[in-house]
Amino acid sequence: MLLKQAIFQQQSNCALFTAALWERHDCSAGIPCGAMVRILAAGLKILFFYCIAAALLSADNIFAASAEKPLGQINQYLRINGEFLSSYESWNYFRPESAVNNTYDLWILRSRLGLMLSSAYADGFVQAQYSGLYGLPDDAISSSNGALGLGAAYFLANQTTGASNIFLKQGYINFKFGALGLPGASVKTGRFELIEGMEYSSGVEKFDAIKRRRIAERLVGGFNAIYVGRSFDGFSAVYDQPGYNLTVSGVRPTQGNLTVQGQKEIGGINMLYAALTSKKDSVLPGTEGRLYYLYYDDQRDARVVDNRPLTARPLLNDEKLSIHTVGAHLLSLQQFESGSLDALLMGAYQFGDWTNLSHQAWAIGAETGYQWHKLPLKPWLRAVYYRSSGDGDARDGRHQTFFSAVPSGRLYAKFPFFNQMNIQDMFLEILLSPAAKTQININLHQLSLANANDLLYGGLGAALKSGAFGYSGNSAHGHSDIGQLIDVVFTHHYSKHLTWRLYFGHAFGGSAMKSIFPGKSDASSFLVDFNLVF
Repeated sequence: MLLKQAIFQQQSNCALFTAALWERHDCSAGIPCGAMVRILAAGLKILFFYCIAAALLSADNIFAASAEKPLGQINQYLRINGEFLSSYESWNYFRPESAVNNTYDLWILRSRLGLMLSSAYADGFVQAQYSGLYGLPDDAISSSNGALGLGAAYFLANQTTGASNIFLKQGYINFKFGALGLPGASVKTGRFELIEGMEYSSGVEKFDAIKRRRIAERLVGGFNAIYVGRSFDGFSAVYDQPGYNLTVSGVRPTQGNLTVQGQKEIGGINMLYAALTSKKDSVLPGTEGRLYYLYYDDQRDARVVDNRPLTARPLLNDEKLSIHTVGAHLLSLQQFESGSLDALLMGAYQFGDWTNLSHQAWAIGAETGYQWHKLPLKPWLRAVYYRSSGDGDARDGRHQTFFSAVPSGRLYAKFPFFNQMNIQDMFLEILLSPAAKTQININLHQLSLANANDLLYGGLGAALKSGAFGYSGNSAHGHSDIGQLIDVVFTHHYSKHLTWRLYFGHAFGGSAMKSIFPGKSDASSFLVDFNLVF
């Protein structure tokens, strides 16, 4: 009741202020009514977002006041959890020609409500999700370059400027065999989230943070880094022991990602994932290692995207994808009196069939960093190198572009005009902590195509059962220099329930971007979001 009253009060205040803004405008005062409507429309989006943020702050204060028992805990067996996310984005994208719109904003609402049942023998979980995408641009589609930015991609996937839906996000039963004499063994079946690379958590906050930011969901995922997200239907068997974790999953992804129609399963994609992880400290102090295998089979009614001419690209239901990926990572975090040293090595090799071509591709990454614990702001400096293979000859019967399956793409490209395919990404990462609950993350990227004869790929993976492949590509006409990108993220944890974030990214286009987007070869993106969880 208190939460409803708080939100209602904020909405009432905003409604009164909005009405006052409109009543104060006089069309004869020198500002054309059409221009005033556009100004008011943009202002009202920001105003509405402010109202949501104010309501979330009120709700958080109420949550903090109810400390008798864990929030949402009904009894020892039942617990309710949920999330409310509100986000506003402003885009000033690259432009191929002057006639197409490349500047727009949009806002997003997402809420989740789940019920967890826990017992000694099984856990059950059901979760519903509402996703709303509003203010999507219907005029930011280029005939030669496709969607100009993520807002335009949302419009293409949903075919409306305002899309919303409620669907089943998760619904599963996790059978636990510890009480039957097999401690650590479990089998989950139903619809759930599969987070590749996070098969277990070490319990060390910094170690797990590196895993979430730099390892998890590179090939399988897509939950909180994209607004609709995706789930997986199938099973996941886990055998978790003190020194290692073995996970084997057979799944099909659901729709989502870009479309709000997240209820439907993508039946044309079948995946098998297996990972064996040596846990932190089990072999070497402060170090974990993982070996994994992923099989990706795609035979949807969609046309594949690669560097061949469009007429030479088969439909997947005629010539499917059958891709095997084997990979590994090694992560180490060493603590010293003055600070901590981290290092990450990872690599993957792919083979199989890319429609009627033989597929062979690879990706590698190396990262290292040091954080000074005793200096002001606790500076953490990291250097990152990532490279994935590209295809140098579209006519040789081989496909050599690394394929990133169904990842959480925006996690590794916060400004998603590129992805993990045919890319070389070298960057410095600077993390600062002005306060205990505040972090500033600055990335300075130097981006280039791994192979200039291949495409600059974009996209976040399969989103629809048919019609769209999930990735796009543009030829840079032999140029490889994508340019520089500056990412700045400000994150503040207001409480254990409420987090808010600011992001700004600006890309300085190099010769490749000038070739693809001759009208405007630089771009910027801004977002602010609030996330309330309980």
